Amino acid sequence: MKDPKSVFDTLKARGSEVFAQVSAELMESPHFVKALQGAMRGKEKLDQGVGRVLKNMNIPTRTEFKRALGRIEALERELAELKARAAAKPRRQPAREAKAKSF
Repeated sequence: MKDPKSVFDTLKARGSEVFAQVSAELMESPHFVKALQGAMRGKEKLDQGVGRVLKNMNIPTRTEFKRALGRIEALERELAELKARAAAKPRRQPAREAKAKSF
């Protein structure tokens, strides 16, 4: 009996060969290439339409959301740095409190 792993590896390699061959044959077909280009144009138009609808509904797009998230993370880092600096500085007593304690 053959090692199951080697059988799987053989099937996987053969599947890759068949996939590469079929892909190459499809890409040689002008009809397939034209259909693929049409599908890509259709996807671009769909993406644009969805973006317009989201904007009209006041819902952020993925790009806008990622940009806002990045800005929030940057502000959180800045705030943490400011807090760390404030904690590291010795606190001075206001002049009024210092005079009151000296009497």
